[in-house]
Amino acid sequence: MSKELGKEIPWEKQRDMLVDSCALKLPRLYNDLIEAYGEEKGKKVYEEVFEVSFKKRSAQFKGKDIGDIMLAEVGVFPAFGWKIWVEKKEENGEPVWYEHLEKCPHLDATKKHNMPVPCEPICGMDVKMGQKYKVANWQRLKHLPAGDSECCFRITRCK
Repeated sequence: MSKELGKEIPWEKQRDMLVDSCALKLPRLYNDLIEAYGEEKGKKVYEEVFEVSFKKRSAQFKGKDIGDIMLAEVGVFPAFGWKIWVEKKEENGEPVWYEHLEKCPHLDATKKHNMPVPCEPICGMDVKMGQKYKVANWQRLKHLPAGDSECCFRITRCK
């Protein structure tokens, strides 16, 4: 009996493969639901599934200020392939955060696999659910797929 060993892959390559795999999960689900149910129903089902997940994910931030949430993202997102930074400003006496996303693993992975841009099922849904559940208000100022050097969101507290 012969023993076949798995190929040893350098940890850097393993990380890239895992980031890519994770980054494709939601865009693939979105596209698969549209393919299975048609555009209107597929988008509706995706939104319902996304909302369930959003409520679970955002429960950890309940009662926290959006500034604290932004700092948590900056501390964790790079592990998932993001290049992200946040700046806080004051405008009209209110705090405003600018989230700068210079590298998006979802966009990189969908480009690599010739899939549609992931902005609607990823950022679009985060914005929609964030506003629905009064986490924050987002306004997109820059967009990587439009040719900008980054995606940039202006984020304010919900009132």
